[in-house]
Amino acid sequence: MLFNYRYVNNSIERFQVYLDHLVKEVWCKATGVFSLDLLHPELEEIVEALSNDESIVKDHLDGPIRRIYELFKTELTAAQRQQVSKWYDHNNDIEALCACRPDTQPATYADIRAINANLASALKEFCKSLFSEVIGLKAVASRIGDIDAHYEAFVKENCEEKCPYCGYGDIKGLHHTRREAYDHFLPKGTYPFNSVNFRNLAPMCNECNSAYKLAKDPTRNIDPISRRAGGTRRKAFYSYATVAAGITVTVTLNTQDVTNLQPSHIALHIAAPGRDEEVEAWKDVFGIEERYKAKLCAKNDGKAWLVQVIDEAANVSLTPAEMLAAKRKTAAAQPYVDANFLKMAFLTGCQTANIF
Repeated sequence: MLFNYRYVNNSIERFQVYLDHLVKEVWCKATGVFSLDLLHPELEEIVEALSNDESIVKDHLDGPIRRIYELFKTELTAAQRQQVSKWYDHNNDIEALCACRPDTQPATYADIRAINANLASALKEFCKSLFSEVIGLKAVASRIGDIDAHYEAFVKENCEEKCPYCGYGDIKGLHHTRREAYDHFLPKGTYPFNSVNFRNLAPMCNECNSAYKLAKDPTRNIDPISRRAGGTRRKAFYSYATVAAGITVTVTLNTQDVTNLQPSHIALHIAAPGRDEEVEAWKDVFGIEERYKAKLCAKNDGKAWLVQVIDEAANVSLTPAEMLAAKRKTAAAQPYVDANFLKMAFLTGCQTANIF
């Protein structure tokens, strides 16, 4: 990704604390008869509030928690429970998973299914509902805050209002009444236990989220034919890393006919020192090469950038090369304004190809 988000601590993270206790201290240690007082006290309060709310038809927590408890107690061995507890820890160390650390092995629902199919099914329904339904319930939001409040705090700190995954898509900020969708970087349909882990959640522009990433897993190699994630792990950029990736984009053109420019005329070189694997994962998942080439070929993007630098140069009696040199300083300071990081790479490519 082109720049990192800064992580924002927020009270909504309390639900992950409840889940920590539920999985590791209640389910993985299930022995006797289940009772609500086994739960984290704050979760117990929420479960009781939901049970007493006659306006809520669906049993979001009490029933599923009890059923999963019984599965752990009656159908899993002590060794299997210990394995699930370890998987829980690994699946929530998002930074380690993105770094492909060998001591942190993630578990998918398929791994849990290999232990117990009933448990895999129950956990998948439960974990997915935590984000899509449970944390938005009044009994929950009134105690830990809602996701809209988290989003407001998030965009106050991350005020670029551009998507770091593509570099040019807009991210709705404080002056919008709507918000962007949160993406589960490690997909919630693949991995249990981290659907409400906000280190696995980040706002993403609609094109990145809904047209390209979808349910792809950045930490798994993607088959070039089927475009599905394969079986081998790989490194991926961590959304909240503290060190910038340092990505550079270089454009080479094999034509001077920009009017009829096609993606096949463009060679993109995208690099980050020592981060080749992460760059490939980012390009795969977000369709970066296709999207950048399409933007460069677009009438109101790449082609307009070229016309603009030529026209502006003429207006102030400079050569296009001199105008580009002047713009390069501004672009270096503001790389994501008007996609400057890509614009400068394209215009430099045009200059190298003797288009101006």
